[in-house]
Parts: sequence; structure tokens; C-alpha cells
Amino acid sequence: MLFNSLAFLVLLVPALALYWSLPWHRARLGVLFVASLLFYSAHHWPSAFLLLGTIGFNHVAGRLQDRHRSRILLAVAVCVNLSLLFWFKYAAFVADNVNALLGLAGASLAVPRPPVFLPLGISFFTFQVVAYQVDVHRGEVRAEPSLLRFAVFKCFFPQLIAGPIVRAHYFLPQLQAKRPFDAAGFHQGLWLVLAGMALKIGVADVLAQFADEAFRSPGSLTTVGAWTGLYAYAVQLLADFWGYSTTAVGLAALFGFHLPFNFDLPYLAQGIQEFWRRWHITLSVWFRDYLYIPLGGNRRHRDLNLLATMTVAGLWHGAGWNFLLWGFGHGLWLVLERHAPGLPAQWNPRLRTVLKTVLVFHGVCLLWVLFRAPSTSDALAYLGRLLLPPYGTSAVPGALSGWLLAFLLLQKPLDWTFRERRFAGLRLPAQWGLSLAAGYLILAYAGARIDFIYFTF
Repeated sequence: MLFNSLAFLVLLVPALALYWSLPWHRARLGVLFVASLLFYSAHHWPSAFLLLGTIGFNHVAGRLQDRHRSRILLAVAVCVNLSLLFWFKYAAFVADNVNALLGLAGASLAVPRPPVFLPLGISFFTFQVVAYQVDVHRGEVRAEPSLLRFAVFKCFFPQLIAGPIVRAHYFLPQLQAKRPFDAAGFHQGLWLVLAGMALKIGVADVLAQFADEAFRSPGSLTTVGAWTGLYAYAVQLLADFWGYSTTAVGLAALFGFHLPFNFDLPYLAQGIQEFWRRWHITLSVWFRDYLYIPLGGNRRHRDLNLLATMTVAGLWHGAGWNFLLWGFGHGLWLVLERHAPGLPAQWNPRLRTVLKTVLVFHGVCLLWVLFRAPSTSDALAYLGRLLLPPYGTSAVPGALSGWLLAFLLLQKPLDWTFRERRFAGLRLPAQWGLSLAAGYLILAYAGARIDFIYFTF
């Protein structure tokens, strides 16, 4: 069920009305749980049993860990959760590569290839419960005694499919008592939902047609056409995921809850480390706290830890060599950035800022090729069109370049309105103007109905 579908609106409006009309806290939590289950089941109802099983297992494992803190219990809980993720997301990839190696060795044996089926959101909710188990083991949070509260924490529908990855210490306290209705927060939530949908439908889905065409047939592109297609994808990916996260934060606000913002203008970063502090923030923090620091962090083998962490992060995004290389590329860049000298200090500060921002943006774009291309060979073919002399016959729509530039320039004022109560604090004409602009983008391009990119991760 997509946020930008009529079916979701049919689910959301009654859930909101029932939630705020009920005076009992447990009944409200029940509404959230049922709505979340319906939301998840709408895509593929058998997957709901996987979700329910994950909820039950992790609730029991957390309670046991709270009573008898044990590394063995932690290892079992983490392995069970990660084994489900491995089976659904990576088993086919491993089987294909093992069979390829066996074929090269001349062996007649073959590893059976499991059918490919990826339950929605499994990468996100697996990381959420792994963090929960580790935090309980560390004593940073107490295990949640209420199964209903834990279930809502685990499957709260605004963030269930693609994040933000919500930590137990942040969200569980919000479920402890009945939330009072906050008109200003509700108002801000409505704007965030509207703005998030405008980013998705009016920006990401429009650019998707240009990016898809470019990556479908790189052989027909000129160098300029390849770069324009790549710019289109870079902005599409940002608008799509930023739109999803913004909508998720807004939907949570409609129910009186706070979710963390997941983006902070990442394309304005002046270094790759800063980029990852701004892009998909909750995932970056997850990898820092649960992989990079346990490996040794900055204390020992820092460079190897960075390479390992980012390579795993790449593989988390998808079961393919292109994703692994994408993550390794970011890890290598992080290592080089730590050791490379910066721009000369005597240069004009504004010039330094502009140069660093432009260089980081284009470096990130080049790595996006590995992220977007269907395979490593396709990525290499596209990179060839980007970096070799012009050839081919494709033309670049001039209006598209101006459109991309306009969006990049509007990032900062748009992001400003997303922050706490900023939209509600604007004058009424400004609110109406922004709302009408967002509504126009939604209505003008509502027919596309393209899935959110991170639904498939």
C-alpha cells in the first residue's frame, strides 16, 4: 500500500478519527497496531505472519535478556533476525555465485537456488529489532513488558517500510501514556505529509522517466546526455527518499508522535563524511553504533573499520556486486578523505566551500551509477559514457537542466519549513502559497503511481 494511493487514504482517515476519539490509551494503541497490520498486509498478506513472528520472538527475547543478560542470548536473538534477512535477501545471490564458482571449477554439482521474494521493509525492521536487542543487552533500555506497546514500536506503519529507523529509547517512551491532541503539531504534520507527497509525486516520479530512459540504454547517450540522466537520478533518489521520510514524520505527527528527520540537505555536504551525516541519518547512526564502534571505531584499525562498515552498508542496500562495490567505494573515499590534504587555506573561504560542495556532489553522483545500474557491467557501460568523449545521438531537454537546478536551489527553504513548527509559524498567505504549490505538483502528476525506491530494499 503506497502512501500516494487512495487505499492508504481510506485506511488513514478512519484510523485518525478512531484514534483521537477513543479515551483509552490501550485502545488507541490497538488502533495503531491494527492499522499497521492492515497497511503491511495490503501488499502481500502472508508476509504479515513473518512480521507477527518477528514481533513475538523479539518481545520474548528482550524480556529474557532483561532478566538474564547473556551474550549467548544476544547472539541467538541477533542471528535469528539476521538469518531471516539473509534468507530472503541474500540466499539467491550466494547460490548464484557459488554455482558460478562450481561451474568454473568444472563441477557438476549445483546449489539449489531459493525463489526470490523480498518482504517489504525487512531490511529496516530487522535493523530496528537488532538495535533493540543490543540496547537491552547493554542496559541502555529496559525490555518493553507490554506486548502491545512493543508491537506498535515494531510495526508503526509510517516508518515500517523504509524508516526512519527508530530506536527504542526514542520511541518507546512516547508509547507509555496517552498523547494529548496538539493542534499546532497536527497542523505541521499535515504540511509534512503534503510536502512529502509533493516531493515524491511532483519531483521524484517526474524525474524517474528521464533516469529510467538514460539507464535503460546508455549506448545511445552522449556524454552530456549521460550526465543529465545521472543528475536526474541523483535528484530523483533524494526527492523520493526525502519525500518518504518527510511523509513518515508528518503521519506520525498526526497521531501525536515524533520521528527523527532522516535528511539534512546532503547534497550541500563539503566532504563524504559530512554527506553521510546528512544522508539517511538514522541508518548512518545505526552502522556507526552497531558495527563501526564494535569493530574498534577510531581506536584501532580505523581505516579497515571504515572499509568494512561501508562495504556491509552497500550490501545491505542490495544483493549484488554493484551494491558491494558502491559501499566499498564510499569506504575508500572516507579513508582517503581522512588522509588527503585539504584545499589550500589561503584560498577564498567561499570559493573553497563551493568547490568542495561541487566535487563531493559529483563524486557521489558517480557512485550512484553503481547504485542505480542493474548490474556491474551496465554500470561500467554508463561510466564509459560519462567519462569518455561524446558519441551517440541522444539530445538533452534544456528545460530539464533548469528544472534540476531550481530544485537544488529550493532545497534549503523547503527544508526550513520541515523543522519543528516552522510551517505553522509562517504567515497565512505563505502557508496557502506553499500548500497550493505542493497540491498542484501532486495533482498534476498523480497518475504515475511509482513505488518508493526504498520499498524494494
